[in-house]
Amino acid sequence: MNKIAVEFVRFVLEQNPNAADFVAIYDAMSRAACARSFHNLGHEELAMAGISFSLLDTSKLEDLIAQAQKMRMAD
Repeated sequence: MNKIAVEFVRFVLEQNPNAADFVAIYDAMSRAACARSFHNLGHEELAMAGISFSLLDTSKLEDLIAQAQKMRMAD
């Protein structure tokens, strides 16, 4: 997985500690992308880093979230 993608998800998880389920994390990620709050990256730039907000293929996003959560626990 792309390092920027994982770091974006980690950033979102840190900014939203109460986001526990996929829907809450997805919403927080979408808000962060709209606000460009992570290194001024929006939806298009994040898509180039491997983050798709398409609800037709959430399995990759779920895997990315799981990887970022594991990395946060290891810190």
